[in-house]
Amino acid sequence: MTLFLKALTGVLLFFAPFSFAAAEPWAFSVLQGGIFVGLLLTLFSRRQLIYTKPLKWLFFTFAFLIAYTLLQAAGTQTLLDTPAAYPATLMRLYTLEHASWFVTYLALLVWVPNVWESFKSNRILLFLIVLCGFAVGLCALGLQKGQYIQFFTGLKAGFGPFLNRNHAGVFLGMCALVTLGYTVSSWMDYGRFRANRRGNEFILRQSFLGLVFLGLCALVIATRSRGGMLSLGTGIFVYCFLCCLFVPENPKTRVKSALLVAGLLVLAAALVWWQADAINAYAQRATGTSEETRKMLYRAAWDMLHIYPWWGIGVGAMPVAITSFMEYPLNAYVERLHSDWLEMLLGMGFVGYIVVLAGAALAVWVLVRRMAHLERKKQLLYAALLSAVVVMCVGSTVDFHFFIPANAFLFFVILGLACSPSYYKGHVHTLSCGPVLTGVVCVVLAAACYLPTQRTIAWRLFVFGKGLKHESQITLYQQGLQHYSSPRFALRLGNAYFNYSLRTKAPARSAQLRSQAHQLAETYLKKYPKEKELSKLYMISLPQ
Repeated sequence: MTLFLKALTGVLLFFAPFSFAAAEPWAFSVLQGGIFVGLLLTLFSRRQLIYTKPLKWLFFTFAFLIAYTLLQAAGTQTLLDTPAAYPATLMRLYTLEHASWFVTYLALLVWVPNVWESFKSNRILLFLIVLCGFAVGLCALGLQKGQYIQFFTGLKAGFGPFLNRNHAGVFLGMCALVTLGYTVSSWMDYGRFRANRRGNEFILRQSFLGLVFLGLCALVIATRSRGGMLSLGTGIFVYCFLCCLFVPENPKTRVKSALLVAGLLVLAAALVWWQADAINAYAQRATGTSEETRKMLYRAAWDMLHIYPWWGIGVGAMPVAITSFMEYPLNAYVERLHSDWLEMLLGMGFVGYIVVLAGAALAVWVLVRRMAHLERKKQLLYAALLSAVVVMCVGSTVDFHFFIPANAFLFFVILGLACSPSYYKGHVHTLSCGPVLTGVVCVVLAAACYLPTQRTIAWRLFVFGKGLKHESQITLYQQGLQHYSSPRFALRLGNAYFNYSLRTKAPARSAQLRSQAHQLAETYLKKYPKEKELSKLYMISLPQ
């Protein structure tokens, strides 16, 4: 069973990036199903779960996140209402969906250290991450213009198997840090290889790992993602700083080395600042359009936060509220704020956000302190895990990576390995899972599957209905909206009603379709006022 669970982890690890970063609903449903199956099989086969101190703090943080989102979903309001004096959301559907994501990643965070317990198994999973980065890198190297995406989806954007080059940059950056740690720690195997007269094999292995690391760094630069390059550079400096601070035995050497790395970081930051225009030109962002758009979205978020400072607008509710606060309209539908940390603050308000940050900070404090108690080989690998976590966290300040399943999956696998019992010998606890607790876990996981599955069904109906004739298209769109009643899907159905009313030659049928479009827009505007596209549909579909 353990071998099967480890194989399942490997399959999901490669599945996530190569299924368009698992960003499409069907891919996330497959990923979610695999995670839940893995956790349940682990639970039923062992009847107990192991956990360490940082995992305990992370569990409490996620439990608070889930409880807070459910509390918000229990109370709904609109932009026209006075901000509630208790946690409430502007979009119950999206808030509940985010709760299911939190359950999914908590399940992954618990599952990984329970399956990959020993240091030897840790290294196997880390080597799989190296190979995954290598495979994604080869794909990206040959398909830098997103031909992979174009072939399967018809979209013209992408980098290798990723829909977005920024997400590809951070994913490859995390893989690069893992590869760096694996390579550096593997040098300590030289004595064993030499004793067995396998020195040539050792040199070939290290050469391969070194080339993979350099290749991944080069590919992060090739993505032209400024966030990816910033994240990778920060991660490398953090890795060097942690190694200098904890690995040397002489305290003076530690201080001198750490100060040297800190000084190099300052110089690198100054160089980046000095060459900002050249970097923007290389990233094809010299016009500042992308940067200005992000700043405009951030300002809109702060304007909303001034109105909803304490409890926020509801986790995930940003898309239905931000358009009325934007300084100018955008052609694309705004699904994310392009800053995970700011979006979470807007969704939870300062009350919830401070609690989450406190829980995460305690977990990080425990993780960093633990490095001082590890043997050198483990230190070198453990520092890479923490640095890869930093890569994701830095990248998420200027983009949305926690909402890209491939990046989130890799992040929580790495974080789970950092919480592995291998690094906490003598400080490992067990939780016996009797029938009651096991039943509760099964119910929670099943409930968390509901909304993502409904979204997958609706997505399929809307995708397949796009090229059909009007009657068939409307039928599929109606079925899809019943499964997942988002305002975006409602708008597509309403536009289908209205467009068909313009093309039909029967006056009675035309009037009926126009009336259906008008009623649909009116219904959803009551829930989500100030939705500009729905307002436009409402006006143009007024009975003549």
